[in-house]
Amino acid sequence: MARCIDVVSPRGRFAWSRGAAQTASTVLRALLVLLALVWAPAASAQCLGDGVQLFPTPGAVVPTNTRFLLEGVGTARSPVSALPGRTVRLSAPGHSVELKVTRGWESSLGRVTVVLQASEPLQPGKRYEMHLDSVLPNVTLLNGRGSGLPGWLTGKGPDKSPPLWQKKPAVSEGFFRRSAQGISRFVKLNLALREESPSYLVVKLTPRRAGIAPQTYVLPVVQGNAAFLGHESCGGAFALEDGRSYRARVDAFDAAGNPAPGTASVDFEAPSAQTAQQ
Repeated sequence: MARCIDVVSPRGRFAWSRGAAQTASTVLRALLVLLALVWAPAASAQCLGDGVQLFPTPGAVVPTNTRFLLEGVGTARSPVSALPGRTVRLSAPGHSVELKVTRGWESSLGRVTVVLQASEPLQPGKRYEMHLDSVLPNVTLLNGRGSGLPGWLTGKGPDKSPPLWQKKPAVSEGFFRRSAQGISRFVKLNLALREESPSYLVVKLTPRRAGIAPQTYVLPVVQGNAAFLGHESCGGAFALEDGRSYRARVDAFDAAGNPAPGTASVDFEAPSAQTAQQ
């Protein structure tokens, strides 16, 4: 269960004044309960099993020119990282296409994501299924629906328009949770995109201290207005160090790979154990 919530000031720093903490205590308790209910199942799923995740999430409606992202978590990282150059079949009644696997991004915390690009456009109004077993036998799909093949419904046609920022990303709050498995640490990016297709972010995270290599990885956009940057106790997309200052360059893409206009970098400090105790 979450141990604290650190609220971010407009400057991007996590700090509590004693008076503000007292005033907000009732609201924070309610938020803690909500976060425990929402985040705990996802955290358990990541810690208790290894496997793959797909973007767009199976069951979503996708444009006919969609591409797919395949993420390997834990023990599935190595098999997924070996896929570039291979193909995966995507089939619908009366139509089948090959998805070519190309390199994507690697996380420092046991994850890797590859890109699957169709050899030709999909047909509108069909349900396509991905035959992952041909390249990843008996793999566990962590964000699937049911026990069948992962599938998507195509919309009316291709998506040729880039997503547009309605609210550019900004860090709103931080989350720090200590459990028997370790420490979970996230910051929440608030944002809004005008986009009908599923969308995702590519984040380049650079520590403000010189000499440390940046991290670049992908994050899904949650409910169209948020993304969570950080890690669970058992792994994640980005390693955040206690109280360290970071700069994040955030780029957004839709399912077809159309990029949103560039945005300014976002500065913030990672939640720390010290602020959790205040």
